[in-house]
Amino acid sequence: MAHPAEPANRLLAMLPSREFEKIAPKLERVTMELRQVICQPGDPIRYAHFPTTSMLSSIVVLSGGIAVEAATIGNEGMAGVGLLISQRASPYRVIQQVEGETLRISADHFEEALAASRSLRDIIQRYTFTLLQQSGQNAACNLHHPMDRRLSRWLLQTSDRAGRSDFFITQEFLSEMLGVSRQTVNGAARTLQERRLINYRRGHVAIQDRPGLEAAACECYAIFNDTYARYMQTTIEKPADPSR
Repeated sequence: MAHPAEPANRLLAMLPSREFEKIAPKLERVTMELRQVICQPGDPIRYAHFPTTSMLSSIVVLSGGIAVEAATIGNEGMAGVGLLISQRASPYRVIQQVEGETLRISADHFEEALAASRSLRDIIQRYTFTLLQQSGQNAACNLHHPMDRRLSRWLLQTSDRAGRSDFFITQEFLSEMLGVSRQTVNGAARTLQERRLINYRRGHVAIQDRPGLEAAACECYAIFNDTYARYMQTTIEKPADPSR
């Protein structure tokens, strides 16, 4: 496991250089596999995760095994915000949604860093607010927006947070994230593909027309990004448009 020389996660990049230098030796760069489970509801939070080229999902698990995504976390954020208030039990199932790398720090070391760095506390507090807003917006989106618009929003968020325009995701996993049947996901994906906005084959998604996909997405995509920009005072970077 290698230690990072520079932060590739936006929250860590917001730290003053001197503050990051203090925390850097305790960060580990690890490769996360697709659908790897980070923790289950009630499990102890052992690490704070700062994705760089990967993406995590925080999932609400109901009785009977029903699961719905509450929030997505990529290079704009972190998993383990409960450590901000010394809450060590995870309320969610957290899984690896897009494989790639993440920077992680043990819960003990992260709490020590929070106590020692006012800058870090401020950054995580502001990010926690955006995460709460995302969870609430997701709930409204799942109830009221058409499936093809929800799928467009979700694919754009995933692309932004993973930092690339193509990734692997199965219909089964998409149906779990969006709280609908595989048939419903398949129909929405087929609609987007017929409009030449995406190419979806055997679990591999490639965004072909990003401006078109943004136009097809529900309002929640812009709301997520605007909230992040307002409270984090920076924007979520978008991958290059592959159609150009």
